[in-house]
Amino acid sequence: MVIEGRQEEFGKYYNEITELIRQRNDTDPINSLIKNSSAINIFYSPGIEIEEHIGRESRAMSCYKIRRTLKLKKGQFDTLIEELVNNATYGGELRIYFNAGFNELVTNDNGNDFRTIRFHGDAIVAVANSFNGSGYHISLPLDITFPFVRDRLFVDSQVRYSYATEVCGMYRDWCDSTSWETGYKTVGNTGRNRQKEKTLLTN
Repeated sequence: MVIEGRQEEFGKYYNEITELIRQRNDTDPINSLIKNSSAINIFYSPGIEIEEHIGRESRAMSCYKIRRTLKLKKGQFDTLIEELVNNATYGGELRIYFNAGFNELVTNDNGNDFRTIRFHGDAIVAVANSFNGSGYHISLPLDITFPFVRDRLFVDSQVRYSYATEVCGMYRDWCDSTSWETGYKTVGNTGRNRQKEKTLLTN
């Protein structure tokens, strides 16, 4: 009887109760959705474009640009770099693929962005062309740190011709082998400003 009475009372004041709950709820549904989302395919672009083979750029120059960007010594992983260039026939953007929750990397306050992003382990390196849906990727044992620039960070599914799904048809975990960390560089070298690089997030 008590339960039935409460149900009737709730039904009578349903609109008022709903409005009161809505007014007192200060959560952001978009932020909540992002925070509860699982890791997704993300890529970081160092800002290097590789020309297609029929263009002005030779394959040797393409290999050189990739080695220089990834800070590889001459002769280091030459076979893999050549494989990458030779199979990315139409050229494209040099990318490093990894899995992460987007909220782990960016917030609404770009003034508090991380200063560095480090990739290590068996990193997935690709040359992908989002204009015609082509590309190729390899796995490289890297340990490299880039300045963190949020404009060079992309969700793969949101770009034209997603490389992972539309071009290659791969499962989400295809780039799990890429480990990553974000952190802050040393602020200064003397006095109170001496601060070791602090790693905040580790995958």
